[in-house]
Amino acid sequence: MSSASLSPATPDTNQEPGLPESQRIINTFIAPSTTFSDLRRNASWWVPFVISSIFAYALVFTVDKKVGFERVTENQIKLNPKASERMDQLPPEQRARQMDLSVKITKIISYAIPVVILLVNTIFAGMLMATFNFGLGAEITFGQSLAIVMYAWLAGIVRSVLAIVTLFAGANLENFNFSNPVGTNAAYYMSVTDTPTWLYRMAGWFDVVTIWVFILMGIGFAVVGRKKISTGIAVMAGWFIVLVLVSTGFAALTS
Repeated sequence: MSSASLSPATPDTNQEPGLPESQRIINTFIAPSTTFSDLRRNASWWVPFVISSIFAYALVFTVDKKVGFERVTENQIKLNPKASERMDQLPPEQRARQMDLSVKITKIISYAIPVVILLVNTIFAGMLMATFNFGLGAEITFGQSLAIVMYAWLAGIVRSVLAIVTLFAGANLENFNFSNPVGTNAAYYMSVTDTPTWLYRMAGWFDVVTIWVFILMGIGFAVVGRKKISTGIAVMAGWFIVLVLVSTGFAALTS
């Protein structure tokens, strides 16, 4: 049906003049309710998507220049003790081939980051739309849901900027990994090799920027769905807990 399309939703009628895109972006950080209210008029999501992709690419280029994908790949493997152990047990030539393949995969995924952003946000937007529409009786279109998620994730550019500054300052070059690029959570300060994987994963979720993003999504779905903001944030808190438990449980089972 039309609401399942990636195209922006049809603007509501009888609305006040809308915000320019620049004001939407600024208000996401200083007056998010204003931005999300405007999504009822026009659920365009491509501008925050482009901005998020630009900052993500800036981080990828910085990592390529300052760290190198070989180091990044090695650090990613360390996050999974079983995978690291299997890699260490391989004969030297086979290990070199496997590492070369892993580096290529890491590089491809990193430079395909806009596709990853779009795919992940599309899936999450569909899940949240179903949650608010079927669980709370809201009437949020898929276009609006995707726009809410895209604007909320603009907060993620703060993490990218901090990570870039950190790398250019010469910090965290040896231990950098994309899943935890800067010290906005406790896991960043833990030893990957000495900390249980499940604990490291759980601590990584309690990240200042991640929590900020979830709060923004709660505000966005509440405003667009005409629900109480406290209700929207409570729903997103529930999703946050579910994701923490699933991620931590999976890490415990596979490590």
